[in-house]
Amino acid sequence: MKTKNSIAVIIVLLCISLAIYYFFPKPPCSITSFDKRAVWLTYQDLSELSYQSKESFQKDFKQIIKTVKKYKNNTIIVQVRAFSDALYSSNLFPLSQVITHQTELSFDPLEEMTHMIHDEGLFIEAWVNPYRISLNKETYQQFLNSSHGQWLKDSQLTIQYGTYQYILNPASQKVRDYVVDGIEEIVSSYQVDGIHFDDYFYVSGTHQSTTQNERLDNVNILIQDVYQSIKNINKDVTFGISPQGNYENCLNDGADVDTWLKEEGYIDYLMPQIYWSDQYYSDGSTTMFTNRSKLFSSLKRHKNVHLYAGLALYRAGENLDYDPGWKLSSHNISDQVQILSDLGYDGYSLFKYSSLMNKNGQKEMDELLRNHP
Repeated sequence: MKTKNSIAVIIVLLCISLAIYYFFPKPPCSITSFDKRAVWLTYQDLSELSYQSKESFQKDFKQIIKTVKKYKNNTIIVQVRAFSDALYSSNLFPLSQVITHQTELSFDPLEEMTHMIHDEGLFIEAWVNPYRISLNKETYQQFLNSSHGQWLKDSQLTIQYGTYQYILNPASQKVRDYVVDGIEEIVSSYQVDGIHFDDYFYVSGTHQSTTQNERLDNVNILIQDVYQSIKNINKDVTFGISPQGNYENCLNDGADVDTWLKEEGYIDYLMPQIYWSDQYYSDGSTTMFTNRSKLFSSLKRHKNVHLYAGLALYRAGENLDYDPGWKLSSHNISDQVQILSDLGYDGYSLFKYSSLMNKNGQKEMDELLRNHP
């Protein structure tokens, strides 16, 4: 009899526990439970700063740090090489006139940013576009006038996909050596905490004469070389990639997210750009953000590889026919952070810094801090 009573009590307690779990809301996660809370500082953001003097630059950048900290972020991902150019002192790449609007500087912007960010207790990652050369006449001319400008005439070294649009050819060993040398230059010369690649690999229009497997293999050789080169210089510097949030597009463009996640020796983290709301399509019926987040979290992952998500703060308040959720709600980012927590993600990054400065972006961030203190 006593045994039967004990079993009955256990069953009742289990039922109560399950009822509490399923029918009572769980407390919201705290954003400080994420080890990475980053902001992307794009070349457009950087082009708004003053480069007339070190003092004027420091004054402008101090405001950036203040805003980033206001919203409890701990990492700034700075786009130091957007078009085979450099926002730092380089022997390999021309100074980025796209950002500085100048041909010479009296100081090194990356050196100043690194010191200032570390002084405020934050982390800095150097964001590099490994293959992208140009998107328009201005960026094309910048590379053409550099010491590697003659590469544009060599189809073995570059791929053209528009009037002024070029990427470095991922199939070329000379290109891979050039990219790796550029990464080594940054890691050896600056106290950055990480190197960050985004989603520019074989972009649309550059797939000619290659199979998907060839594209994946060519990019993977570079990724392994970059990872090993970084670790040979400083094992504490992380290497992460932020590919598209569309899994099929990743594979088609040469971003082998499966291999990078499950095998050691490629990356320290993956940060897919999950740039949708959960009220997607014209009728808002598709939970696109949740669907894509679940897909990436379901992929096999090595224990030493972290999974973060890129969040589309820049969409805040936008009136999009195909994704009305951004207009209908001002707590998309807050909801998405909770979803990431529930799925076991380790952090997130916000695209982009300028969105922290506009009204709709600030509404989203205020909701985030209010709901996830």
